[in-house]
Amino acid sequence: MRRPPLPWTNVIANEVAGCLVSEVGAGYTWARNSQANRLTPWSNDPVSDPGGEAFYLRDEATGACWSPLPGPRPAPFDYEVRHGFGYSIFRCEDPDLAQETTLFVPRSDPLRVLRLQLCNHGDQPRTLAIVSYQRLVMGNQPASPSPILTAWDPDRDLLTATNPAAGDFADGTAFAFAVTQGGTPGPVSHTCDRAAFIGRHGDPADPTALRTGTALDGANGEELDPCFAQRLTLRLAPGETARCSFLLGECLEAAELDRLVAHYRQPGAIDAALAAAKAFWTDLVGRLQVATPSPAIDLMLNGWLVYQNLSCRIWARSAFYQSGGAFGYRDQLQDAAALVLLRPDLTRAQILLHAAHQFVEGDVLHWWHAAPMERGLRTRFSDDLLWLPYVTSHYVRTTGEWAILDESLPYLSARALEPGEDESFLEPAPSGESGDLYDHCCRALDRSLTLGVHGLPLMGTGDWNDGMNRIGREGRGESVWMGFFLYRCLGDFLPLCEARGDTARLARYADYRTVLTLALEESGWDGAWYRRAYYDDGTPLGCAADDECRIDALAQSWAAISGAVPRERAEQALDALEAQLINEDERLIRLLTPPFVDTPKDPGYIKAYLAGVRENGGQYTHAACWAVLAMTELGRRERAARLLAMLSPVSHTATAPAVETYRLEPYALAADIYGAAPHVGRGGWSWYTGSAGWMYRVGIEAVLGLRVEDGRTLVLKPCIPADWPGLRIHYRLPDGMTRCEIAVENGRGGGRVVAASLDGEPTPVSDGAARVTLPAGGGTFRWEVRLG
Repeated sequence: MRRPPLPWTNVIANEVAGCLVSEVGAGYTWARNSQANRLTPWSNDPVSDPGGEAFYLRDEATGACWSPLPGPRPAPFDYEVRHGFGYSIFRCEDPDLAQETTLFVPRSDPLRVLRLQLCNHGDQPRTLAIVSYQRLVMGNQPASPSPILTAWDPDRDLLTATNPAAGDFADGTAFAFAVTQGGTPGPVSHTCDRAAFIGRHGDPADPTALRTGTALDGANGEELDPCFAQRLTLRLAPGETARCSFLLGECLEAAELDRLVAHYRQPGAIDAALAAAKAFWTDLVGRLQVATPSPAIDLMLNGWLVYQNLSCRIWARSAFYQSGGAFGYRDQLQDAAALVLLRPDLTRAQILLHAAHQFVEGDVLHWWHAAPMERGLRTRFSDDLLWLPYVTSHYVRTTGEWAILDESLPYLSARALEPGEDESFLEPAPSGESGDLYDHCCRALDRSLTLGVHGLPLMGTGDWNDGMNRIGREGRGESVWMGFFLYRCLGDFLPLCEARGDTARLARYADYRTVLTLALEESGWDGAWYRRAYYDDGTPLGCAADDECRIDALAQSWAAISGAVPRERAEQALDALEAQLINEDERLIRLLTPPFVDTPKDPGYIKAYLAGVRENGGQYTHAACWAVLAMTELGRRERAARLLAMLSPVSHTATAPAVETYRLEPYALAADIYGAAPHVGRGGWSWYTGSAGWMYRVGIEAVLGLRVEDGRTLVLKPCIPADWPGLRIHYRLPDGMTRCEIAVENGRGGGRVVAASLDGEPTPVSDGAARVTLPAGGGTFRWEVRLG
């Protein structure tokens, strides 16, 4: 195996547990909370990629010892590593002893499984020691001395551990046990003493306990440097195959632990769990499949973006470069919006979860740790709360399920922020007040109807760009981007107000939009593009005269996305974005340019980043997706698909030199890519980024042009280049019974829908889009759409 420049990882999770694994097998496991309740250590050291978990094989006849994974003690053979949806597979190419290791998380149980399959291809019997090792954390970081108490159940060959000092998670019991199938089992031993296993100042690459063929010392109890280590011996006859699986997890009740141990020791249970996990992901990503002339687009839209979005962003909330564990109010709402075509139930649940984390005043927790912690950060960010009505409107429009607006949800109560206090980490209390989802959305919008001296919304301690947290911290700074975003939020929500007969809000929101339109033109426009913001002292940011942050992509993109300004101005703004922020040679769409370096103004912590890193002049892929969306809004079909393909990690890893520059995975979208010498084109952090959901939405809804209204009405308005002969979309509706095979013919490269038919019967075409309502009751339909 040729190792990549940086760890190439997989994030494997379900709703209650998960694990991270790199290409060398390093990683960690968690349950309930990936930051606050790590069972084993998390590390984001991209150079050494250390692991707190390891697995070993020892030939008892020769004393040779190696890992069936590429680390920490590689064998003198090649390894093949495959990361898949919900699993990773490692194969060691030993000609005499085939070794295949599969790492996965069952669909719903709070554990991870490592299944090792061995096949003796030699002509002599092999006696092997199979050893599993995990350093225990049961918290955020390892503690010294450790309060963890370990125990051994000899009747069930079961290791357990509790951490009475784990606070909110002290009620959990970590466990580890092994399951073998095939071969001739021998003695089993264990230790919970890491010092005894690794050795004083030892190294997992050469643990003391494996230097001899003796059993592990059986230590457990308290006042140890805690670990789970299990040693099994197995004899394999020539040609014989055996499997040994190691399970690690956490549960809250003794009865649940009994159930898990009994269930997974049943013959075939582990294989069935792996098959179920694979089937879940295959079903999910298979609900919508596309075929276009661009492999860089297809490979991401046909699975990896959906997997990254749900497994990493929504369930794990962790990855190699960031392990937060918390829900971000704006973050997971946007992520969930990308699932509405596939699993609207997940989108719905996320909306209701976030609505229940809103204060009576209308503001929200910027982020929070879920139960059992239920604590989070109250801030003065101006955009967080608006994502609730934004995503709710999108959900209702797509599904046609208006009943969600009647769901009653509680409000939270907590002390208000003091004057000059930007944020506070606190534990809210129930307010005793509830409201339906419609009321929650209205409180968010009502609170956001602020106006500064330039007629623009107040920025607070940041809008979407967290790093600009001091532009408006005195309460007077204004955000041009917020003007565009709020205009769009209000416009999307007006139909909901109308349906509820809320005439007062209809009028108030419409009037505010009118004010915004004027302010954006009078105070937002800089002459060739839109400004980004105004500081508290009234100084504009994002002007042609600025030496730093002369132009920001957010304002230009949302000028088109929002529909708030005349098309001519939006075209000029996108022209400026293309000229100054898009560099196809470098394969970058920068967030802003030039970066903040020497400005005497203090925009916030963004200035602490090196020039060209993350938000400070690099590509922030979340915003780059919005730039592509803006291209489709203005019909720039020769640019939209090309730029979408450019954003794909496939395009950044197409050649060996490109891999050396980009360094990150070719299958997971990166949050950011560096934009200044000497690191132009280098990926920042991967996996944990909201750009996965947005790239999916932009690709499906905007470039390929497929939207759904009222649950069963498909709307198709592609924005594809003239040299694409067409495209195909397979879509299975959430009812599970209705399938639509969509065939788009780009006749003469005209790009505009001119005709459509469903199973040979013409369907309506208007405003450049085809529209069809699929009959209820299920079935497979063929929808042919011709562009011209």
